[in-house]
Amino acid sequence: MIKVYCKNMSLSETLLSGQCFRAHQLEDDSFDVVLSDRVINVKQVGEFLHVTSNNSHNLESVVIEYFDLSRNYDLIIDNLCKENVDFSDVLNCCRSYRILKQNELEMLVSYIISQNNNVKRISNSIETFCKLYGKKIMFNKKEYYLFPSYDTIIKLTLDDLIPIKIGFRDKYIISMIEFLKNHKDFVAEIKNMNTTEALNYLMVIKGVGLKVASCILLFGFDRFDVFPIDTWVMHFVENYYGLKGNIKEISNFLGNKFNNNVGLCIQYMYHYNRNIK
Repeated sequence: MIKVYCKNMSLSETLLSGQCFRAHQLEDDSFDVVLSDRVINVKQVGEFLHVTSNNSHNLESVVIEYFDLSRNYDLIIDNLCKENVDFSDVLNCCRSYRILKQNELEMLVSYIISQNNNVKRISNSIETFCKLYGKKIMFNKKEYYLFPSYDTIIKLTLDDLIPIKIGFRDKYIISMIEFLKNHKDFVAEIKNMNTTEALNYLMVIKGVGLKVASCILLFGFDRFDVFPIDTWVMHFVENYYGLKGNIKEISNFLGNKFNNNVGLCIQYMYHYNRNIK
């Protein structure tokens, strides 16, 4: 077991906020979380995370990376509060919430599945997908399955997706598979793009609009200057700022207001409206 310092972070708030689909809360308030190459059990004790895993190699670095613990959120929030006094109450309420750095391929698939869906159904579909096509891991006498590899995913057909029960989204996944076949190095390609280029690049996939592309970039590629706007956020903007418009109008308003941290602030709006208020 290792201990990792996590000042001003709430483990449960972060994992249960809706951004992560593969965290399982246990009776002792710890979580089993399936990462890209391992399973971890993590429990918060004061300002430390107590972590065990089936794979102890480089574990501390993996945990720090996943929970984004090297980023100074307090400094970001303090600066945002100074620049946006009207939004400071929300920022302070969300101060212990972190944006997870999750596997890029997993975020691509997960947020395509997430469209017009709820967290429970999304989680169930992803678990089925992983159980069918991912590598089995035994951890604390329980079975877990890693997310399927690129080489496995690009071989899947429409019939292979039927057991996952994702409805109309199966055609979007097939479009994504065709995209992946032509862009094996999509992670590196996106990392070399600016955010506008990356959004347009992802929106070539059938069914991927601004919101889904933004979620992929926010949770998979560490991009805070994106626009993951859903109905929770639209309701927040209407109630908080009196703006009732379309996605483009709201994106322009929030982009001008929060600049390079617009994605973070939008996620705080979502979290505040869905989980706190």
